[in-house]
Amino acid sequence: MDAVWTAFIQDRSNFFLYGIVPSIVVTVSYLLGSLATWLIERSPSQKQYKIQRKVHGGATWGECFRHVFFHKLTSEIPLTFAGYPIFVWLGVSKDLPLPGIGTVLLTLVGCFLIEDAWHYMAHRSLHAKWAYAKIHHIHHKYTTPFGPAANFAHPIETFWTGFGTLLPVMILTPHLSTMLIWVVVRQWQAISVHVGFELPWRPSRFLPILGGARFHDVHHQKFTCNYAPTFIWWDRILGTVDGSSKPAIETPAPTKP
Repeated sequence: MDAVWTAFIQDRSNFFLYGIVPSIVVTVSYLLGSLATWLIERSPSQKQYKIQRKVHGGATWGECFRHVFFHKLTSEIPLTFAGYPIFVWLGVSKDLPLPGIGTVLLTLVGCFLIEDAWHYMAHRSLHAKWAYAKIHHIHHKYTTPFGPAANFAHPIETFWTGFGTLLPVMILTPHLSTMLIWVVVRQWQAISVHVGFELPWRPSRFLPILGGARFHDVHHQKFTCNYAPTFIWWDRILGTVDGSSKPAIETPAPTKP
C-alpha cells in the first residue's frame, strides 16, 4: 500500500492532491451512492422496505442532478480549489507512513461525532423562519426523500451544513488518505439517510444510537424534529426527537417553519 500511495503522490502538486482529488472523490462518491439508490429502488425484492409509497421518476432524478451539478460546478468545486491551501496550512500530511486501520477508524468516529454536533446546530438554524424561506426550503422540496436528494440544497446551505465535514479535519488534522476516506463515508452516509428505505442490513438496526433513513424521513414529513444526520442524542437532549415508527404518507411539502 505504501508503494501505491507513493506512486500516487509522486510529483503531484498540492493543488492536485488537496483540491482536485477531493473534488473528484466526493463527486464520484455521490454518483456511486446515487447509483446504489437507483438499484435499490428498481429491485422488486427491496420494495417491502420502502418507507413511503411514492417512487420518484426519471424527471425528478434529472431535476435533482441538474441542480446538484450546477452548484457543484459554480460554487462547491471552485471553493474547494480556492481553499485547498487550508489543508496544507493545517498540517494534513500526504507523506508516509500511512495511518493504521485502527487510527483511521478512530479518526472516522471522531469525525462523525464532530460533524453531527455541528450539523444539528446548523440544520436547526436553517429552520428559522427567514433562513427556511430564503435557503432551506429548497432541500425540503421532496417530502419523500431519495438518495441523490441528499445534496439537493441551496449553495449557502451546502456551505453552512457542509462546514461540518471540514470542521473535524481542521480539529483532528488527519492524514490526507484518511481525509479522503472521511469525505467518501460522509457522502454515503448522507445518501443513506435519504434513501427512503429501511433496509434490514442498515447500521441503525444494530446501533440504536444511529438515526437512519426512517429517522430522517420523519424530519422531511414533520419538519421540526430529527435534525441530526447521524446520531439521535442531540435531538433527545434538546427535545426535538420524534420517534414515530412511520411518517405520514405523501403530505404536501411544508412552506413555513
